Amino acid sequence: MPRQTREEKGPQIKILIIDDDKVIADILFDLIADGERSIDVCYDGLTAIECIQKDSYDLIIVDLVMPKVNGLDILKYAKKTNPNSIVIIMTGYASLETAITAIREGAYDYIRKPCKLEEIKIVIDNAIDKIRLNRENRELVAKLQDAYRELMVLKKEDDENKFLIATEKTENINFFSSSPTNLHYLYNADSPSSNYFDKLQALTSLKDNGMLTENEFNEFKKHLLKMISLNG
Repeated sequence: MPRQTREEKGPQIKILIIDDDKVIADILFDLIADGERSIDVCYDGLTAIECIQKDSYDLIIVDLVMPKVNGLDILKYAKKTNPNSIVIIMTGYASLETAITAIREGAYDYIRKPCKLEEIKIVIDNAIDKIRLNRENRELVAKLQDAYRELMVLKKEDDENKFLIATEKTENINFFSSSPTNLHYLYNADSPSSNYFDKLQALTSLKDNGMLTENEFNEFKKHLLKMISLNG
């Protein structure tokens, strides 16, 4: 079972320490533990893989040379699982070739053993500062994306409102421009009597389309009937 520490004080930096040398792993744990960090410790690569499968770590500190699953294997798996995770490789068998391979695979730093604890602490603190900065940048980008989406929604609503207003104005213009002509046609007593039936149909159409109230319809109808009786 991996060694763990948990503190419930807001968003924490989640760290996984992996070293088959239990003494070194526990020293690292004590060196970097504080209330703002959630730390797990594993003493073999297989257990570490299981931890990475179950949880998402911001920072992984791993020894390069371990049986069965080595540090490079864990580096590759961790970056595949969570590309935002930062991985620090430590080894007592440093070589230029392994250092280049580790960096190429996405390692943040490469520490040679033995080294002073203060030097390790500085590298880890710098990595944590970078994690916080990356987290803040992602949160800022998310807020900007939300603000942009809200702006697009407001713009769409504004465009729809403008369209509705323009449509309403157009309908009103059509109504007011056509109605006087229709009413003039209905009131025109000089039209042949044969057109009275057409006028009555036009009058009914205006009523059906909502352009005349029931009272207006009756008044115009009365007027038409009067003209029919006069010209009869």
